[in-house]
Amino acid sequence: MPTLTGSKTARTVTLCVLYAAQGMPWGFVTIALLSYLASQGAGLAETAKISSLATLPWTFKVLWGPIIDRFTVRSMGRRRPWIIFSQLAMSATLLAMILIGDLTAEFETLAWMVFLHNCFVSLQDVSSDALAVDVLKDDERGTVNGMMWASSYVGTAIGGAGMGTVIANFGLRPAFCLQAGVLFLILCVPILIRERAGEKLLPWTEGEPKLEPGEEETEDIAGVVKGLYGAFAAWPPFLAALYAYAASLMIGMRVAVMPVFYTQEIGWSDEHYSQVEGGVGSAAGVVGALVGGFLADRLGVKVIVTFGMLGVSAFCVAMGVSEELRANESFQLIFLLGTTFLISLKTVASFALFMRLCTPAVAGTQYTLYMALANLARVSGAAIVASLESDGYRTIFLVMAAAIVFPLFFLYPIRQGQPEVKA
Repeated sequence: MPTLTGSKTARTVTLCVLYAAQGMPWGFVTIALLSYLASQGAGLAETAKISSLATLPWTFKVLWGPIIDRFTVRSMGRRRPWIIFSQLAMSATLLAMILIGDLTAEFETLAWMVFLHNCFVSLQDVSSDALAVDVLKDDERGTVNGMMWASSYVGTAIGGAGMGTVIANFGLRPAFCLQAGVLFLILCVPILIRERAGEKLLPWTEGEPKLEPGEEETEDIAGVVKGLYGAFAAWPPFLAALYAYAASLMIGMRVAVMPVFYTQEIGWSDEHYSQVEGGVGSAAGVVGALVGGFLADRLGVKVIVTFGMLGVSAFCVAMGVSEELRANESFQLIFLLGTTFLISLKTVASFALFMRLCTPAVAGTQYTLYMALANLARVSGAAIVASLESDGYRTIFLVMAAAIVFPLFFLYPIRQGQPEVKA
């Protein structure tokens, strides 16, 4: 059996499958589940709460990093034990949702189960990222990272369009069962493939820890905090933290408002919305990610981010001020696909920005902090939508248009220097 450190194919397939597993719950909750609830009469306040509780656990990523570094079953590998545990818990929490009586009536219980489920999804994400850092070689990081990000969109399509179709034809509980089954199947990959030769496959099998040089030395919390303070004392990384938060506010707003707007205001069925947003929309996200990463290296981060943000803002202004466009079937589709493409474009370019600004000594924790701020902003964005429910969609879309360009005020003062950011 190949190992992750010994086979490029094994590590590429494993990381892509794990990223697809992360995308499935996100697509299921933010597309299939929210559109179903909206079709059952849930309003913006309810969908905003679900999307907030689905997103909030991703702000915990900055806490998961030190935990998975300090505590593990080392004889089974540095990251596999946490990946196996979190993947198993993801499946179990989905199955537990079946026990809820009337899912639409017991909304609070459902919302908090979604929160618990995504706690384990975020833990799997951090563990998978740490595994990628450990096993990927320098000359394959770019290619494999692109494939991993594309795989997450494939997972989103399965969770959104696929599960949305299941819900429409068979109901919510069969969708929970099917997705849990798929996640259990994915669990077989980290169970059957070792990180390094000679390690245990399972706790009761033969094997021993395979420590890397210097691995026994663990950085204490005080050292990490001191390193982070030194990193953010520099102006560019500090501005990037503000940018990370501001750049994701509109994304949180979009996640909360789209299912309600398209199913209640425009009149799409929840199945149609799930299939478009989770299917063709995910394909648009894949293209945006690949194009954004390619162009950011050639034209610069700021150019690509600016193009993406201004494009999304223009779409939102048009949707907000023109009742004609809101009623136009072609524009409804173009809006969904166009904003998904442009958000993916600017997001991948933003990842490049954060990586370039990370201080090597605390790069993992610093990058995780940027991601945690971005996810916290999505929670804030959902709350903003809930507060604007009585103001109507014209106001909501115009606020979204302003929110997506506001981060540019933090981006452009970041100058070339140390670390360098290509302008």
